[in-house]
Amino acid sequence: MVNESIKLEFKGRIRDLRFGIGPTRILCEDRGINVSEMQNIDLNELIQDLIVASLKFECLVSGSEVDFNKWEVYNLITDMEQETFQQIFDIFIKTRTVGRSIYDTYLKNLEKGKDAGVKAEVKKNRRGTT
Repeated sequence: MVNESIKLEFKGRIRDLRFGIGPTRILCEDRGINVSEMQNIDLNELIQDLIVASLKFECLVSGSEVDFNKWEVYNLITDMEQETFQQIFDIFIKTRTVGRSIYDTYLKNLEKGKDAGVKAEVKKNRRGTT
């Protein structure tokens, strides 16, 4: 399992953002779905909601109050530098939640022709254009 994290300043605190079983469970509970249904979520929505879940998980693990709502996190993502978001995305696609990495699933979907817009966006980002 990939255990990478990135530190983000959010609401006056440095927080660890990581993905894995804990944030995945929080996302599933928040959405009222099970893990197998995650593949049906649009990739952009999935990563945004996993960032929310990861920040909640970090609060719960550290014994801190969850002092934000998802809209504040979406605003954080909107204002985020592209380089920071790319680092988060790289960690996200390498993370194994249950058996396979999200990246493995992503590649499988690309082969099926799903996520074609995401593929174009990732290629564009790799070239350094915005």
